[in-house]
Amino acid sequence: MNYALEARGFTLTYPGMEKPVFPPLNFAIEPGETVALRGESGAGKSSLLLCACGLIPGSVEAETTGEILLFGRPPEKLTRADVVENVGMVFQNPETQLFCGTAELETAFGLENLCVHRDEMRLRVREALEMVGLWERRGDAPAVLSGGQKQLLALAAVLALGPKLLLLDEALSQLDGQGCARMMEVLGELKKTGQTMVIVDHDDARRGFADREIWL
Repeated sequence: MNYALEARGFTLTYPGMEKPVFPPLNFAIEPGETVALRGESGAGKSSLLLCACGLIPGSVEAETTGEILLFGRPPEKLTRADVVENVGMVFQNPETQLFCGTAELETAFGLENLCVHRDEMRLRVREALEMVGLWERRGDAPAVLSGGQKQLLALAAVLALGPKLLLLDEALSQLDGQGCARMMEVLGELKKTGQTMVIVDHDDARRGFADREIWL
């Protein structure tokens, strides 16, 4: 069986550090699971997610030992197209993920880079924006959206790519109560569909959402 995400004695050390960010990790996440990644600040949760999507060591210099596998394969050895079809990541600050002039263009951006057929692109963009409740705002610039809506738009842009594994790196931490409630509603709908998710979250009130926890 190929797990959605698996670590086998995996460690990570940044340049200039004497010790790894975390001790050797061993875990396996099955397709369809919702897993909360928890631990103190600086425990390496964000670093682990960056490894899972191939940004470490692909774009960020670091030394790794052991293995981390994305559906049975090392992320850094996958093509960019393979990576985005297998894993999508939503960051803490949506401003780092929004570049285009309208919500619709933003959601289509990744699909255009994958050369998805235009008819298929329109369908996937609409489905993603409707999922997060932003279809009626499709012509609006991201800059005029609220913080919660920006985060939902970042999520829609990732969902349009159809990733098998969704990573959320403290994606709820900067949202107000209303934005957080809406985000959790969308994540709940995704969970019902069997979407595999790994969520970094410090809020104890949301601990019951995940099927289980992995502590760093």
